[in-house]
Amino acid sequence: MSIVKHPMLALLGLTLATAVSAQSPPVEQRLGEEVQLALARLIESGAFADKAGEDIAFTLDEPARRVNNLGLLVDSANAERARDGLRVLGVTPRSAAQRMGIKAGDRIVAVNGTSLSGLGADAAGHAQAAATMRTLVDALPDGAPLEFSLQREDKPLALRGELSSIVLPPIHLKVGRDELLASTASAGTATRREPQNDGGASGCGRFNDFDVAPRQQDLYGVKLLSIDGNSTGPAGVHQFRINAGTHELKLVELIPAKVYRRLNPTRLGDGPEVKTLTVTVKADTTYYLAAKFNEDKRNSRVGGDYWDPVVWRETPDKCG
Repeated sequence: MSIVKHPMLALLGLTLATAVSAQSPPVEQRLGEEVQLALARLIESGAFADKAGEDIAFTLDEPARRVNNLGLLVDSANAERARDGLRVLGVTPRSAAQRMGIKAGDRIVAVNGTSLSGLGADAAGHAQAAATMRTLVDALPDGAPLEFSLQREDKPLALRGELSSIVLPPIHLKVGRDELLASTASAGTATRREPQNDGGASGCGRFNDFDVAPRQQDLYGVKLLSIDGNSTGPAGVHQFRINAGTHELKLVELIPAKVYRRLNPTRLGDGPEVKTLTVTVKADTTYYLAAKFNEDKRNSRVGGDYWDPVVWRETPDKCG
């Protein structure tokens, strides 16, 4: 299900919730209250085609994802409103925009040197400038430099800072008769089961190739292609349940090209190198997979010496 947005506004980024104190309600209670409020707003807006509340039912599955915490609310109602830039309607707390000093009433005319003026309308009739800014920001890694060229009270202003991102957990949301209002799926939303050789061990574990590995350790994303010769299936599935025991994985690295281009203008070779990783899985454990970039072998594109598949984290995770 797509969340319906107010046609007059575009929200860019995400706001981190206020830290929970000892006197604050439990996280689950706060989440339930926020979900109920969001549903009330959607019902009032007519997003459910005027259905009665007891007739609304849907299930929403979202995988874990990394999102940028830009935190800008801009006016993107139409191209004319954004003809000379995007007007800032609000800035969310603790966001990159707030730390940089952007304020409501500012007009954003460029991001990292890319102009947002005179871009026209998108297919829905909204200002293309908002989509352009979102695309520019989403393409940046965590900690990347940001520069906004603004007009504040008709005076030019340049503000600089760094982009921050957070990782959202996977979410499983059920709404309707005889369903829980909301639940967060700690085991992930998209789990594929594969036939495995358990090597005599009992129980089960999981492999996870969602990219949340720390960049400061030169760890990057991988795609798990197969487990014991069995394909892991389509893109978008990041978690795979397997029997306890020893398994052979085939993986391909997802290291961004710009990592190589820090020194090399182009990447060498014809394509990504598929590598094998053997892992002995313990019951009730999730294994997070990543590509370890070998800085000292960055020129060894042919042969694949520039990276190794690794398990960078193991976490206890009940696997029923």
